[in-house]
Parts: sequence; C-alpha cells; structure tokens
Amino acid sequence: MTDFRFIFKLFLLAFTTLHPLLASDTPSNVTLEPSHTNILAGTKWHLIEFQSMDDAQGIKRTDDPSKYTMNLHEDGTVTMKLNCNIAKGTWSIKEGQSPISGQFQFGKLATTRAFCPPPSMDVFISMQVPYIRSYLFKDEKLYLSLMADGGIFVWKKDTDESMEMKADPKLETAIRSLYPDYNDKLINPIYGVKKARYVYGHVDLNEDGNSEVFVYLMGSIFCGTGGCNLLLFTEEENGYRLIDQFATTRIPVIVSNEKNHGWKNITWLKSGGGYPSLYLTYMFNGKHYVETQSTSSKKVPEGKPYLSGELTFHDGIPLEPNK
Repeated sequence: MTDFRFIFKLFLLAFTTLHPLLASDTPSNVTLEPSHTNILAGTKWHLIEFQSMDDAQGIKRTDDPSKYTMNLHEDGTVTMKLNCNIAKGTWSIKEGQSPISGQFQFGKLATTRAFCPPPSMDVFISMQVPYIRSYLFKDEKLYLSLMADGGIFVWKKDTDESMEMKADPKLETAIRSLYPDYNDKLINPIYGVKKARYVYGHVDLNEDGNSEVFVYLMGSIFCGTGGCNLLLFTEEENGYRLIDQFATTRIPVIVSNEKNHGWKNITWLKSGGGYPSLYLTYMFNGKHYVETQSTSSKKVPEGKPYLSGELTFHDGIPLEPNK
C-alpha cells in the first residue's frame, strides 16, 4: 500500500468516527450544505487515477485525463465528461473542522449510454461515484473517497485561465443592458426557451494593463446553427463598457500577437448555418473589430486560445433575465 493511501486511510478512520454517515454502505439522502458556499464551487477538474485500498487491484490510471472532466458548478449542479459520455446531476458537501476536507456526495446522475472504445473508465466511474462520501483538497488535487475504504478518485484542478465560470454581477448587469427584451416573459421552458448562460475570459488585447473581457452567451435565445453571440467588453472602475459584439460565433477565440491600431487580431472558426468551415480573422480599425480575411479550417491559426476546452450549455453561468 502506498504511503499516501495509508495516510488517507487513517484520515478516513478518524473522520468516519466523527461522521457515522460515511461508514454506511448505501447511498445517502442526507442534505449537505449548499454548494455555492464552499471552496470547491465553480471549479473544474480532470481525473488522474483511481487508487484502490486493495493492493491486489492497485492504481488504475486514465489513458488521457482530458477524457474525464468534472465541473462543480456554483449552483450545486455538476457536469462530468466520461470519455464519450456526459453525466449531469447535483453535488453537495459539508465541511469538517477545516474547509479542505469533509463530507461529499453526488445526487442522482443522468448519464448518456454510448459505447466508448476500450480502454475506457466511463462505466466504472458511473458505478462508483454514488458511493463517494468524503473529500480532501490538497496541493491542487481533489481526493474523493468511497465509503468503506472502497478507494479514492484523484482529480487535478484545471488551472486554465482562459475561461472563467464564477458569476460576475457587474458583468451580468452589462450583458442585460444590451438585451432589454431578455426578460421573464421571454423564458418559457415548455417551449424549450430556458434562461441563458454565459462564460467569460480576461485578456489584454491592447496591452495597456487593463483587462478586456470576452463573453460567450449560450442558449436558444442567443444561439443559432452557426454558433452563439460573442461580446467584448473593457473593464472600467464602475463596471464594463462594450467594445464590440459578434453574432453566430464559435469558440475558442484565438488571440494573435499581430496587431492593428495597437490591438491584437482575433480569430475563430465559422461553421454551420449553411457556411463552409473557415477561420475568420478580425482586425481593429481604431473603433471596433472588422472581418479582414478567411483561411482554411484545416490549419489552426497561431495564437493563444481563449474560452477553450470542452463546454456544454450546463457548464455556463446562469444569466438571470431583466425584471
């Protein structure tokens, strides 16, 4: 048995003494704390390995950590990518004496059932996660332990700074001001019209030391077959000011080192909506960005991608409508 597994086993023994719930061998219906109040809310992870407490089974590592990701949203929902499948549900925790450890549990997860080519851990993970009972956050890793010494899932924190998923009230105010018709009357889940969601990323496009912000809106209200609305704000002392907006875009946004009028060029892939797949490049003309050229989709343009990575609608931050 590895040293860490031995130490973690001692931690579990002490913790289950204080919390008998963790020693139970059946899924629990106990309600834990609202997820948005703790240090794990709004974080994204990718799976490194599963550590069995049975030395005969040992450690099971993923063949590619990017195939297995977990988004712990601030609203208490979770989205997991399990190789070729997606799982959605809820999560909650109850902190111990320190916020870095305590009880952890998932609610019911709805999982797609595609057959993923081997080797794949999707079925194994789906079967085990309902029995997770505790967590330990240490050295940018999250250790989720199964009940009754069943094993430990080890997740590594995603530190990609190109996309943020924590709500920004001032940014939401700026977004809503652009769309006065986005209100409660427009939302109708019966007809598939849900509240929109958004993600955003900070970038200094003109290298003046102040951040610009890309905002990608998601949902049927702001999206079509060719993509969704992209907004570009600059951050000011009292909020955000709109620089430009683009309809039917796809992410990621690629930011080039090449400049025009002191602002970096930006590029993204245009596809769908009856259009051929092409990379469109926009240059700043002194007031706003204008499309200047298109290139083949077979070669990714040089630059740093923003708003990148696997993203589903449920990964976005809920955008409350105008009242």
